[in-house]
Amino acid sequence: MDNSSRHSSHSEDLPAYYTDLHDEEINASFKCFDEGPNFDAFDRKTRSPTSTNFCLDFADSSAWCAFDLASDSYTRLLQSPRPTSLHTRWINLWMPYNQKDTLHALAKHYDFSPRLLGLMCSHPLPPKTSPQQSNKSSTTLLSRSSHKSLKSHKSRHSRSTKEKEPNRDSEESIGMTDMMHSTQLEMVRDLSHYQIVNDVWHWSSVDWGRRFVCVGYNSLHNVRTKTATDQHDERDDNQDVPHATRIWNWLVLCEDKTVISISEDPFPSSNGHLRAEELKCLYNVRRNLVSVFRQLTKAPTPLRENSIAMLPIRHRVGNSDEETVHRFSDTPGLLFYYLFEDWFTTYSLVTRREYGYAAELNRLRREMLVKANLTHVDQLHHIGCQLAVLKRVYQSYELIIERVLKKQEATLASLKNSHIVAGLDSLDSSLQRYSVPQIPEADSLLGVSLSSAARVRFERLKDRIILYALSEIQECIDQKESLVMMNFNLIAIKESFSVERLTRITLLLAKITILFMPVTLMTGYFSCQFAGVEFQTKTYWWVFAIVLGVSFVFVFLFSLFSGTLEKKIVTRPWSRVMYDFSKRWLLHRRNRQ
Repeated sequence: MDNSSRHSSHSEDLPAYYTDLHDEEINASFKCFDEGPNFDAFDRKTRSPTSTNFCLDFADSSAWCAFDLASDSYTRLLQSPRPTSLHTRWINLWMPYNQKDTLHALAKHYDFSPRLLGLMCSHPLPPKTSPQQSNKSSTTLLSRSSHKSLKSHKSRHSRSTKEKEPNRDSEESIGMTDMMHSTQLEMVRDLSHYQIVNDVWHWSSVDWGRRFVCVGYNSLHNVRTKTATDQHDERDDNQDVPHATRIWNWLVLCEDKTVISISEDPFPSSNGHLRAEELKCLYNVRRNLVSVFRQLTKAPTPLRENSIAMLPIRHRVGNSDEETVHRFSDTPGLLFYYLFEDWFTTYSLVTRREYGYAAELNRLRREMLVKANLTHVDQLHHIGCQLAVLKRVYQSYELIIERVLKKQEATLASLKNSHIVAGLDSLDSSLQRYSVPQIPEADSLLGVSLSSAARVRFERLKDRIILYALSEIQECIDQKESLVMMNFNLIAIKESFSVERLTRITLLLAKITILFMPVTLMTGYFSCQFAGVEFQTKTYWWVFAIVLGVSFVFVFLFSLFSGTLEKKIVTRPWSRVMYDFSKRWLLHRRNRQ
């Protein structure tokens, strides 16, 4: 069978919704998502670094998917209303900076704000340059600006030799405009969208429109590869941020049951040519998206029986009328929720005990008990900074959920002096009074309402964040503070032990000095030559033994009464010891009486 016959047979299998668009790319790209061979090809494309986008239209009975569509095809798909047999659509974009035409088509159809569209079309961060290159570029820029300023100054000087001095000074100040312009360009480059989200990891955004609700946030992925840290994070020498890969995400829920997901490219300068470590990072970043993608097919997959990965979007246990009638409205909100809820990332970053911050703190505690030093304080400081960043990130997730769940209420200010009417009765009466078109109150509110199935899951996710993420992080922060105090206390204890050891040695030397000082004086006496006096050796040793014995008894009594016997440090003065002894003796005598 040739290509034309295969293409015609494939077009006949497509629903009329796609064939009526008369788009060759749509007819050739869309395939049944529930067929095993088609799904296997789509599944490989979700993990391919060269894939740019996909469009998935599905319902309970059928699903159709296409990859790498052009902006014109998306425009035709958006302008044509979908049938009820394909009530939900998922559009996903990778590398958004290379698909600005598609983003413009989506923004025009759903009425995005110009600022939101500009943020979605932002250029990625430039590759990291070495300090020598940055210094060289700044020096070149400064020399060019200085050369231009000098050249303009000479030309102005030749033209205005007869002008007044104040005017010449003002014109000389204008010569700095080139340098000021270049400085402003540097400031604008530093204040780009991806630069802000890279510097402020807890940056988030919730935008409302009358046809959509948009959520922007950073997701953190536990990828501890050097390549990911060097090329994407650009903070290989900064220990105050978590050891994770940061990815910015956009999630848009539209009124026509369309969910749009846009993800930042972790390797924008690689052009799709990734090494093994970079591919590992890419798989980890797309883990949740691939998991949701696999759960939307009815073809047999290896992870179908995994209870943790099972999602109730297209797969249900029962088919009761009460449950089936709500699937049409529940599915977009559920898809929006499960794309936002990446619980595996939170679980791996915070709550897993075999590695992570809890294990790192336990390791530092064990090292402190062996030998405490000030380097542990520096390590605890960096851990505390990382935990603070994580805490703010999960607090931003909590705020996003609160904003999404917040019900938009109509106010009198929004209804007064406008074409908005509160109800159908008022609408009928107002149509007779005014010739301008009237809009129902429900259609004038911003945002897209979530179904109850999505709302209860968002509330559950909020409880999980508070209970399992924020509480764990706060516990680690408290443990870090206690370890800092413990480290200083251990250092103080170690210093007190050193002082005690030094005191014991000093006391020992003092006792030896006291013990042999009388013997030294005696030896000096016997060494003197007195007239008519002669000392015998036997006499010397008898006197030596007596003096040494008396000295030993004196040192013993001194150690006993001073409390330094058996190398013990004085804990109480002798007067206090005698007072306590007399008190106990009087108490004992009183009891006997």
